[in-house]
Amino acid sequence: MPLPIVSATQTSGQAQVSASISSAFLARTSTIQQQARESSFNKLPTGLPSFTAPSMMSSLLQKISQQIGGQASSGSETLPPQPAPVPLSDTEKSTLLGTYAADSQGNIPAGQAVTVLDGDNADQRLSEGDTLVVSNAAGAETSRKTLAATDLYELRFRENMVTTTSSLGAGWDFSEDLVHINGGELTQTETRSYTSASNQTATETVLERNNYWEVVQRGSNRYLLMRETDNAGQTIKPSDAINDVFNNRQDYAFDCASPLRLLNLKATLDTIGTDDFDSHAGRLQISSWYDKDDSSGFDGGFNTKVRTAQAGEVNVDGVSNLQGETALFDTAKGDALIPGSAYYFDLPGDNKSASQGWNAVYLGRNDDGSYRFWSTNIGNVDIRFGENSWLPQDTFKGYYLGAVNVNPNSERLQSWDSNRSV
Repeated sequence: MPLPIVSATQTSGQAQVSASISSAFLARTSTIQQQARESSFNKLPTGLPSFTAPSMMSSLLQKISQQIGGQASSGSETLPPQPAPVPLSDTEKSTLLGTYAADSQGNIPAGQAVTVLDGDNADQRLSEGDTLVVSNAAGAETSRKTLAATDLYELRFRENMVTTTSSLGAGWDFSEDLVHINGGELTQTETRSYTSASNQTATETVLERNNYWEVVQRGSNRYLLMRETDNAGQTIKPSDAINDVFNNRQDYAFDCASPLRLLNLKATLDTIGTDDFDSHAGRLQISSWYDKDDSSGFDGGFNTKVRTAQAGEVNVDGVSNLQGETALFDTAKGDALIPGSAYYFDLPGDNKSASQGWNAVYLGRNDDGSYRFWSTNIGNVDIRFGENSWLPQDTFKGYYLGAVNVNPNSERLQSWDSNRSV
């Protein structure tokens, strides 16, 4: 008797039945096959159907085997469903392409596409644990990455930087005084004491004021300082003060650096939400790159990397840079163009005038290959660089793209986001 084959889902009773059926039919088949062989020696049948008893039995055995196999397969595990694609906005797509599909020069191969597969939370929104897939024009996958929390904070910050700057137009009026409240000059300045960051008592002079802010002079430094209460005596929230600067741009004027600090605060607010921003931002102070929350004090709230050059290293139209001016942008040395980061166009040979350089936020590549930036007092600008160089050929001609990379501070975003808005 042949040994019965027992599937993992068969009970012992089922195994015995299967064994009995298999044994009986095999025995019957053997008898019929013997009779058929004996009959074939005596007489060859004619006019009969084109099947014989053995073929009938073989067919029946095959059906029974299929039934037994069906019982075994019916208890097997079903494959898990494939992750669903996450719907992405145009801004999310362009930010993901510019961050993960582009090279350090901002080049995105034609036909390159990004898809995000939903993670275990299946929330159908871009979130931690989702899988980012980059594909080429032929649809073949070129890379994939599981998005971590730091990736999400950086992406959301970049997205908010691009969205905000794209809607600002020319931004604010320019002022060589760093910060200025239009129409806010006091008839008589006010002098008062304050406690410095080092817990020392000092004196400041109030020069200008509106409902949310004051311009104060502290020694040689000039700040836009958030008021503690408004004209009605109500406590001022940092989120309300920042939004007023953006919603009423005609009321303010700045140098070219202070708007970058303001953009950092606005993108932080839009990334982590009002409650967490108000809980952590404290009393805001705006003055060029000054950042009260960072040990360096002058990074604008970003992670900033700057390389400087020796005198004469950079030459633009016969004009060379001075000692200490920025080095030329160089992807071989780690510089990279990423949407939502800020950069600096440096005028060689000038380190004193108001036009010595322009800070600009990179928005991405245009279809014609030009580079789109935003700069305060100018707005969106499309720039073409010379072949194999980072020297602008139209807007900002005479300047060069400096080795300044101003990137999101994901660590701070996470530490301020108590409610986990991202």
